[in-house]
Amino acid sequence: MDIKNKKILMTLMRLEIGGAETHVLELSLELARQGYQVVVASGGGVYEKHLEEADIKHYRVPMYTKSPGKVIKSLWALRQIIQKEKIDIVHAHGRIPAFLCGLLHPFMSFTFVTTAHWVFRTTHGFKYLSNWGEKVMSVSEDIKTYLIENYGTDSKDIYLTINGIDTEKFSPNVDYSSLLQEFSLKKESKKIVYISRMDEDRALVAFHLVEIAPKINEAFPHTDIVIVGSGNVFDKLQALTDKINDQIGRPMITLAGGRTDIDRFAAMADLFIGVSRSALEAMACAKPVIVAGNEGYLGIFDESKLQVGIDTNFCCRGLEASTSQQLFADVQKVLSADEAQTEKWGTYSRQIICQYYSVSKMMADNVAMYCDAVNHKSWDAVISGYYGYKNSGDEALLSAMLTHLRAENPDMKLCVLSKNPAETIQTHGVYSINRFCYGRIRKVIKDAKLFISGGGSLLQDVTSSRSLRYYLFLINMAKKAHTPVMLYANGIGPIQKEKNRLAVKNALENVETITLRETASLEELTNLGVACEHIIVTADPALTLPVADDAAVQQVLQQLGIDKYAKILGIAIRPWKNSRPDFDRVMAEGIDLLCKIYGFTPVFIPMKYPEDYDLSCKIEAQMTCGGYILSESLPASVMIGLVGSMEIVLAERLHSLIYAANGLVPTVGLSYDTKVDAFMEYIGMGTAISVDTLECQKLVETVDMVYKDYSAIKQRLMDKKTELMRLAEENAHIAYKLMEQANG
Repeated sequence: MDIKNKKILMTLMRLEIGGAETHVLELSLELARQGYQVVVASGGGVYEKHLEEADIKHYRVPMYTKSPGKVIKSLWALRQIIQKEKIDIVHAHGRIPAFLCGLLHPFMSFTFVTTAHWVFRTTHGFKYLSNWGEKVMSVSEDIKTYLIENYGTDSKDIYLTINGIDTEKFSPNVDYSSLLQEFSLKKESKKIVYISRMDEDRALVAFHLVEIAPKINEAFPHTDIVIVGSGNVFDKLQALTDKINDQIGRPMITLAGGRTDIDRFAAMADLFIGVSRSALEAMACAKPVIVAGNEGYLGIFDESKLQVGIDTNFCCRGLEASTSQQLFADVQKVLSADEAQTEKWGTYSRQIICQYYSVSKMMADNVAMYCDAVNHKSWDAVISGYYGYKNSGDEALLSAMLTHLRAENPDMKLCVLSKNPAETIQTHGVYSINRFCYGRIRKVIKDAKLFISGGGSLLQDVTSSRSLRYYLFLINMAKKAHTPVMLYANGIGPIQKEKNRLAVKNALENVETITLRETASLEELTNLGVACEHIIVTADPALTLPVADDAAVQQVLQQLGIDKYAKILGIAIRPWKNSRPDFDRVMAEGIDLLCKIYGFTPVFIPMKYPEDYDLSCKIEAQMTCGGYILSESLPASVMIGLVGSMEIVLAERLHSLIYAANGLVPTVGLSYDTKVDAFMEYIGMGTAISVDTLECQKLVETVDMVYKDYSAIKQRLMDKKTELMRLAEENAHIAYKLMEQANG
């Protein structure tokens, strides 16, 4: 796709001297030379005149500070620029510009991309200030890894480029004679040039170079050192320079300050010292280069250093620390080398720049990203549910949903709304955003082919009306954005308040499809008067989750200290407001009695931490037979395998019932909600005991009934499971058809 009809806005903190700033300048100039429409917004700086000379419009926006006043001013200015210039693509460079553009993105119609020039702190909430847009360009492989590991960025959305160098501007033929005159430098002297920002986190090697100047002067008397750059430690460096020059007895070291004629300084060097873009520019000028900086030390660049240089983008991240001793050793080696060796280093350096680091390649990489972002920015589906709350059942449900959807299309692009996006990303390998970031949610829903209200009992007001209103709000948001809506294997109700019943009816009118996990939910929708044309009873996706092998289950039992031949009674309870007041005491007495009668070994399996765990501990403390409690959440497959190894399960949590059904284990339901009764009836497992009227004797009698019908129950579960697994997978087939329809 040709995007020359699209207008691109580059945003960055400033246009002062620096690697990222020069990168943006060169990219903008090359795009303009090739006929693309470019506008730049920044806090201003010395490179503004270069944009002006190329007829590239520049707006001054104070994006260089987190000051609340400047942030508000920047947001307003960016909004005005985007509207006035009719911007199609916003390309942000730097954390603050990306954060600001990210705030505007959900509310404005532009494609949003970023470039990661560096790595940032992710502790103390800084992580959540970073917004990497719909696509992100990384300037090195290690930054790509950083994005994946720290932000969960999908590798398919990360592009790689280089710090492109204009090899006509930076060449051995640049005339630097005016610099000799300006700084009173002798043409015949050896010149060591260092270029960098003189900031605390960039200028370490500049100080090293000044510190070793006396030793360099002693070994090579006709040598001058020129240091280019300004920043927050410039005055400190100036004081050290004055001291060392006095010690040497001549002005050996020259501090040139901030400059824009970097090409002339690079061409003047007999030896260049620096990192990143400045090192590449010197290499383009065919100079011997010592690659060294705050992040690490690579040393004299030659064939042996190429791969490491490429992998770290010549920034030295992760390499051995720079030291003045190592620096002096390499300076001595370069200045002692004969002309043939010096020429060999320089020729190889320029060859590498021309081959790998041309500005035209950098531009082509970015244009490819723009095209993909414009053409492929839609999500296949956005999934909402009770995720990120450390609830084993809901996490298992999500895992099964993702497995089924990916079976339809392995490259499906999914976004999950979660209370804990980082945990969801790590656990499920899926992109995730915070379920309360409504601006970002609005944007991803607007760009999605399908909105899935996914699984569980989301539409009910027994827990609270607030949670019900949240899920209805998202459904209505999707309908307003004209994004198709699917309720995916939902359990509906109970919905008790009349205003809530009306709100559910109104929200579900005209949604594209509703699939339900059991027939009782269909009855609830019918009673509500919901007129959706496509309502289908399927099954809960968690019924299809894989079961861990016996070795993994035995390892858990061994860690708990349970004999592998033990007859295990599983207990999965939860706190509930309507349970009888002495629920814990009655449960403790009932479990003791069951263990005495049947020889059970009781094992508590909390499905949500810490609530279920705390209640389990309270009950176990009152038991005389003793018991075992899982103290941490296990992967769903291991939990299902563990439940499947049990003789019988007392199940209050719905997904413990589902785990038991998956493992073909007869169950006594402890009903706190109609969904427990409905599920047990649907799978033919029997009846349940209400937690508000639970009695010890009733618990024993129900277990007796299960034992009398034990074999028949297992057979019914086996017969039903095959059918339910097929129905559970049908949910994903339906969802995928809706996505295809959205594609047109």
